[in-house]
Amino acid sequence: MQLTPKDIIIELLAAIGLALTLGVAAWYYGHLPETIPTHFGPNGQPDGFSQKSRIFMLPALGLAIYIAMTLISRAPHKFNYPVTITPENKEMYYRRAAGLVRFLKAFIMLLFAYIVWSTVQIALGHAEGLGWWLAVLVPLITMGSMFYFTTRK
Repeated sequence: MQLTPKDIIIELLAAIGLALTLGVAAWYYGHLPETIPTHFGPNGQPDGFSQKSRIFMLPALGLAIYIAMTLISRAPHKFNYPVTITPENKEMYYRRAAGLVRFLKAFIMLLFAYIVWSTVQIALGHAEGLGWWLAVLVPLITMGSMFYFTTRK
């Protein structure tokens, strides 16, 4: 399927999110203390700490997710659909499914960039936590996007 301008923008946002995740971790690594926050509770406050080398765990996971979701979005014909796919409706359903995967990829990459940035800021003493709103926003955006992509006409 040919990418639409909207698809290209979402792909660019995903790539920017991944680049920021990798770039922030690499740029600030030398400035980090030996121990950094590596886990956050539902209120956004750090509740687990580890060696500063763990700053690269999220970028590595992000890269793996980025690659996997890129490959998955290119094979919507292999997805399981709750309706019968016909020649008449296949493009609509394939576009929706690929669009959902593409959107979620961009959201995850931007979320990872925010978490890495916040981890650095907390470790350097410039911030206290991720923010309680993240625990609300992530499920809302995830569920909302699934609802949007599966119900729109």
